[in-house]
Amino acid sequence: MNIDEPFNRKDPARNNRIESERKGTKQIHEPPRETPVVGEFDVIVAGGGPAGVGAALAAADQGASVLIVERHGMLGGVWTAGLLNPFFDQIAKGYMVQELIDRLNAGNAWRHWRRNVYCFDVESMKYLLERWCQQLGITVWYHAPIVDAIVEDRLFKGVILEGKSGREAVLAQVCIDATGDGDLAARGGASYAYGRMEDGAAQPMTLMFEIDQMPPGFVHAESKQHLRQEMEAALERNGVEYQWPIGCGENAPYIINVPKTQTAVVQFTHVYGHSALNTQEVSAATIEARRQAYESIEAFRQLPGFENIRLTQTAPALGIREGRRIHGDAVLTEQHIYAGARWEDAVAFGSFGIDIHDPKPGSRATQDQNKKRQRPQPYEIPYGCLLPRGLEGLLVAGRCISGTHVAHSSYRVTGTCMQMGQAAGVAAAMAARQGVAPRRIEGTRLKRRLQDLGAGFLEDHKAARACITSP
Repeated sequence: MNIDEPFNRKDPARNNRIESERKGTKQIHEPPRETPVVGEFDVIVAGGGPAGVGAALAAADQGASVLIVERHGMLGGVWTAGLLNPFFDQIAKGYMVQELIDRLNAGNAWRHWRRNVYCFDVESMKYLLERWCQQLGITVWYHAPIVDAIVEDRLFKGVILEGKSGREAVLAQVCIDATGDGDLAARGGASYAYGRMEDGAAQPMTLMFEIDQMPPGFVHAESKQHLRQEMEAALERNGVEYQWPIGCGENAPYIINVPKTQTAVVQFTHVYGHSALNTQEVSAATIEARRQAYESIEAFRQLPGFENIRLTQTAPALGIREGRRIHGDAVLTEQHIYAGARWEDAVAFGSFGIDIHDPKPGSRATQDQNKKRQRPQPYEIPYGCLLPRGLEGLLVAGRCISGTHVAHSSYRVTGTCMQMGQAAGVAAAMAARQGVAPRRIEGTRLKRRLQDLGAGFLEDHKAARACITSP
């Protein structure tokens, strides 16, 4: 189901009162107000997750003044607030992605997990990103949800946020939506798609959690892919009843070792049928996922060697796999990724497999389709996917770029999202320096600039070779 109605909130009322509306709903009519402008920057980045930090770091590295507006009290987004490991599809991305890996490695916060997949220490990631931003002169505002966009004649000019200081406005020459769900773009009038085409259903949500006192030497590698079967056998053997939170994903749960000794994060909880665009539903999903995490511990303890594991923390933020996909000048489709599409204006590339978690619990349909789908060829992402259709002064980066439901399940991983972010940051800095809208930046010129900065592209033999063996 495509949702083409732009969400463009306005404040036309003149009175502070409640009035009954049609169909029994109520609305608050707010009085006119003046919102103070508290800052002006070359680039505002909405969201400090993988795409957002990639964008901010690259823009600042290219000389732009940058503000990151982040709703949590940390940078890293799904990496830190979401406890998400591993760092998928990170090989040969180059530029800021590679520098982040090098910094993590230098801080003993980087660990091999399996094949070409690596994990990081979450607390080190938080501190490293803050220090890096300070080194580049990036301004970071925490606990500051963006509540509206400042748009004139379809041109983005800034954002409105509300935090401890109240309602404030910040202006910029270029805005970058790296919220994951496309919140800023939607508030500025962008059209978007949500869920799969046939019924609008989106992938389930997951709350990551951390456990410690793992069996010494345990690594959930290829030899342990069928941990679910081992757990089911142990539960039956010990007479323990347990309701599995995930539908038919036979490879779940995933126990993902992190650099801390005998500690891992777990990808297991699944909450179905809740919209990522609805406050009440996201809240209910978080509560349900945390319940699943706590109840799963007793099930894990049935495994030999796992008798003493503890749940040390659940993630502060619920993991959202699928939010808005903003309609852009170009649309990345599954046909593109199966064919290994190349683009003259490519800004990033992906090689991760199609990974659709079934939107409907108890159904094998999506799992069976995943098995039948051919593996994507390493493919490129064009600049047009980062340019919201019909809007100026705005770029999108991360999983909210323009693409289809199936293609999104490949490019949504964090290594690819950070590479998209670094491209958006360079484009924003170029646009701000020239005093033009990002759409006026030629994609081919942007690509050449990214290559000069060391970003990886598939025409580079190292990147192409790495993709052949990546997960």
